[in-house]
This record gives sequence, structure tokens and C-alpha cells, in this order.
Amino acid sequence: MLVSAPAFSLFAQEDEKPARIWNVKIEGNTTYNNIVLKKYIANEAPSFWKKITFFNEKGFYVSESEIRKDVIRLERFYQRRGFNEVDVNYRLESKNKEWKKELIFMIVENAPIRIDSVQVILQTSSRDSSVIYGSEKFNRELNRLPYRKGKIFQPVSKPTVEADFTGILRNLGYPYAETEVQTKVDTTAKTASVAMLTYPGPRAKFDSVFVEGEETLQAKYIRRETGIGEDEFFSDDAMREAQRELFGHHLLRFALISIPDQDQDSTINVLARVKERSLRSFSATFGIGNYDRFEGDPLTLSNSYKLFRAQASWSHRNARGKGELFSVNGKLSAFDLRLGASYLFPYVYNTKSSITISPFVQRRIERAYSIDTGGIRNSFGYNYSESITGTFNYDFTLNREFDVKESEDGTSEISPDSILNYNISSFKFSVYARKGQPRRGSGFTVQPFLELSGLFNEATFSFQKAALDVRGYKKVNSGLVAAARLNGGSIYYAKQDSLPADIRFYNGGSSEVRGWGRQELGPKEAVFDSLGSFSGYLPTGGKATFSFNFELRQDIDKLIKGLSLAGFIDGGQVWRTIRTTSNRPIQFGVGGGLRYESPIGPIRIDLGYKVNPTDEDLNIYRGDKSMSSAWDRWQLHFSIGQAF
Repeated sequence: MLVSAPAFSLFAQEDEKPARIWNVKIEGNTTYNNIVLKKYIANEAPSFWKKITFFNEKGFYVSESEIRKDVIRLERFYQRRGFNEVDVNYRLESKNKEWKKELIFMIVENAPIRIDSVQVILQTSSRDSSVIYGSEKFNRELNRLPYRKGKIFQPVSKPTVEADFTGILRNLGYPYAETEVQTKVDTTAKTASVAMLTYPGPRAKFDSVFVEGEETLQAKYIRRETGIGEDEFFSDDAMREAQRELFGHHLLRFALISIPDQDQDSTINVLARVKERSLRSFSATFGIGNYDRFEGDPLTLSNSYKLFRAQASWSHRNARGKGELFSVNGKLSAFDLRLGASYLFPYVYNTKSSITISPFVQRRIERAYSIDTGGIRNSFGYNYSESITGTFNYDFTLNREFDVKESEDGTSEISPDSILNYNISSFKFSVYARKGQPRRGSGFTVQPFLELSGLFNEATFSFQKAALDVRGYKKVNSGLVAAARLNGGSIYYAKQDSLPADIRFYNGGSSEVRGWGRQELGPKEAVFDSLGSFSGYLPTGGKATFSFNFELRQDIDKLIKGLSLAGFIDGGQVWRTIRTTSNRPIQFGVGGGLRYESPIGPIRIDLGYKVNPTDEDLNIYRGDKSMSSAWDRWQLHFSIGQAF
């Protein structure tokens, strides 16, 4: 007798799959868009990638309890913004498969509560009232107060308003200030009255700065570093600035500025808790970089060692008990050898200025030349404010430059036997100014630069060099940053028809126009071997340059933490003189890359493409393409740190 067994399918039927959310929609909302509202709900739809691999996904199941929680979240969102009678419901609809559900939230906003009266009550003396009402910041905050007649009443704004006005009062010298927003709501008439009560308390001046935790550094130097002076009115900004100054000090590992318990009167004491760094320290770092200086395949065994670089430094802090810093540092790579020392004298003239003396010797190898340099840099720095710093340098260097011979007409003849000895005596002025938080992707920086060489006939070459660097950063959304940069410079009043290669401007590389390698953009000279055959082009630099960069940086943390993508458009040029800018058009590079946030900074890989290269850029000599390659249009850059 034959017995037949039931056949079981190896695959579940479509109708047997558990219901999952395939899409989320919001209907009926007019005041707030879907992007805003979806941030406040837990239910979400799978991404496109997850949809096409959905059979491997375990989430996104339909949960009625979670949906009802989202309904409550949306209601509370609206109610905290003045829509007391908002009505939120939902429905589930099947898509092309029964288990594919579309979750739709239906919102009826109804009329909001609006403000019909606003009072600002300052509970203090007439003298303090005149100080407060005379403050530009206080009046500016009043003008942008979210509680104004006719506007929607938003209870969610109350803590922000109280904190903003309290902060302004504290910066005006009232450390014990308080602000309270009182409201009265008529739900029937859908109106609200607002009274903002401020209690400034006594106006106080800084008195004493007490220090805890000092060991080798005298307390008076820590007090001086805070920048808090007696007989100055209290302000939170001064407290924050003191905190930043102590945190940035090379002698301190930790610092905390606070207000200890004390009587509320016309003076206020400050407490600085600190922890000092070790007096002596040694550090060493190793990495890879300088990729765009290669003239061959860097991945071959014979060239791969050129990828590596190292830095080391030894520091001795507080050498004489007055906050000084002595350090010895070295740098080693296939293209750059440097050994130097520096001695920092802080608090010169005042707490915001310092002097640094830095002798050094260096050998640097560039595409068209090599240079040995030895000399000393004397630097005076002044921190005008948190966002503005000025620097004045005097440099004196002895230089020996190889492989460049200057002709009478200002062009460069490449000669392996040529040596140029010269000295430079120059004064350099620079200012760094910023607004916002550029490192966090918001704000801008401006940095002008001026160099004057040979003012007293102490230098082989006399010239004036001016440059300007402007950078801007804007957050497009939470994960996307737009960054832009303009950079240009010119050399003026050079008594000589030509200047050493190391003084001229160059362009191209990982932080400039990225379609080109380091110093490869701009004028070039043909190079020939001993038999007279063409062997390539080498850059000659120029007395004028300009470049711009635009970059979009997108975080992709959801894939790999710390990873981001970038796309860029660069453009620029180098000219022999400022008068010959019409002879060479702007050249463009486009491309993209990856960034990874490592403990030592962003590790960056960029691939650039030359949009409008010249024959020299493509290694074409008098129409001969035998040495040209399709890869000549491309340039790979590998480095640490953002391009700008």
C-alpha cells in the first residue's frame, strides 16, 4: 500500500508574512512640514536599500501600541506650540502586497492660541533699569522675542526665553539674575497674555580669583592667564573666555572656572580649579602622506617607503617657573627633513601676547627644485580676542637652492649642476579672524598676509608678497556641510627680474586645485635628457596666483561611523606676473573622495580630474603624444586633514 505524505512548501506564502511598515505619510499638516514632524515619531519606513533586500530585515513590524504612541507624540508637539485643539488619527493601507503597509497620520490642526498682550516687568532700581534698557543686546533680544502680540503662543519657547534674558543680564554684571515667564491662557477665546518678569539682583564686579590644584606654576600666573581683572563687571562671557584660556594653556591638563558660594553683594569671587601637565614630555607620530609628490608608481616596492613620514618632539614646560615652553622637534619623510627648537615667552606686555624664538634647519624636495634652509624665526603673537589673532614675524634664513638656474628674462632653466645661494631677511604680518564655529561646519575665516623682504638691504632679494585666504562653511542639514574657499596672492616691487623658485607661488595639490599634483598647475618648462630627448615638464611658479574651492561634505555614519563623502569643484591658475593674467585662463578640476574621522584627524582620499588641461599638463611636447597617457587627466591625493 502506498501512503502519500503532504507536500510542504519551502517558502512562506506572501499572505503569511507579518505586516510591516513600507511607507509613512502625514496628511493635513499646514504649519509644519513632513520633514519636521517625522523627527518626532518613532515609526519609520525602510530605506530603498533595505526595501530591495527586505527578506533579510527583521524590523519595521506593525505595532498598534507604537503607532498610538506616535499619535500622542504628534499631539504633544502641536500642543506645545499653541495648537491646543489639534486632532491626530491614523490609518493603515495595504500596498501591492497585503503585508506591505502604508502608515498614514491624519492631522487636523484647528485654530491656534494667539497672544493678545505682552508685558516686560523689570523688578529693580531705576539706576539698574537704565543700565539694562540702555543695553543694545537686551533691546535686540526684546525685538526678536517669540512672545509678541498676534503671534502663536508656544509654551515650548518659555525655557528658551527665560534662559536668553537671564544670560543677557548676567553678561551685564548681574550674576544672580532670574527671569520668569508667566502666562494666562483663555481656551475659549483662544488667546494668551504673557508677562515676562526679570529679577536682576545686585550688580557685581569681579573681586578675587582663587586657585586650587597648582603645583609648580605660581597661582599669580594662573590668575593672569584667566584675563579676569578686578573692578570689572561680572559677565558669563568673561568666565567662558577664562575657561578657554586655561584649557588651551600648554601647562594645564585640566581647568574649571566656577563661582563658589558667597553672599550676594556688589563683588563676586571666582574659583579656578586646575591640574598641571607633566613638566617634561615626549611624543612621536607616524603616518603616510605626500602622495602627490610622486613621479612614478608609489605602490611599487622601490617607491613605497616614500609614503611614510614621522614626527617627534620633546618639551620642557615652565622651565623658569613663569609659564615658558621649550621644545625640540623633528620631522622625517622622503621629501622633508627638519630639525628645530623653540622657546615660548608668554605674557609679554600683557596676558594676550607672547614671543617665540625658533631656530631650525631643513631640507625640502619639490618637483622642480630642492632647497636647504637654516635660520631663525622670531614671532610675536597677540590674541586680540577669542576670534582675532595677529602675528608678526621676523625671519632670517640662509638658503641653498639646487636644480634651478635663473635666466636674464625671468624664465627657469633646469640644470642638475646649478646652485643658487641666497639669504632672506623678511618681516611677515598676518591676521587670523573667524566668526562662528568653522571647524564644526558653520561660520567663516579671513586670513590676510603680508611679507616685506630686504627692507634694510640685508637680503639677497628684495620683494613684497601679499596674500589673502577666505573660507566659509554652511550646514545644509544635519549631515551635509557646504565649504568654500578663495585664495590669491601676488609679489610686488621685486628689484630682480626673477626670484628663487622657493619664493614664487605655486598651485595644485591635495589642498588647492586637486585635479593637479603638488605645484603642477601653472607655467612649466620642458626638460630634456643628456641626449636631448624630451623627458617631461617641470613647474616654474610665478608672481601671481588665484584659486577657489567648493566642496560638499556628506556624513554617512549610518554605514560606517566616522565616514563621510565629498564632492568638489576647484579652479585656479599661476601667472608669471600680475600683468600676464590674461595669458593663462583659469583651469578647473572636479572630483570626489572619502574622509574618515580618526583620532589624529580626518584621513582623506581624493580623486581629481582635469577639466581643461594644457598640452604641458598632459605631457604633450609639440604635438607628440608618445609620453602622454589617459591617466594624466587624473590625480589621486592621500593625506590627513580636510583640504580647507
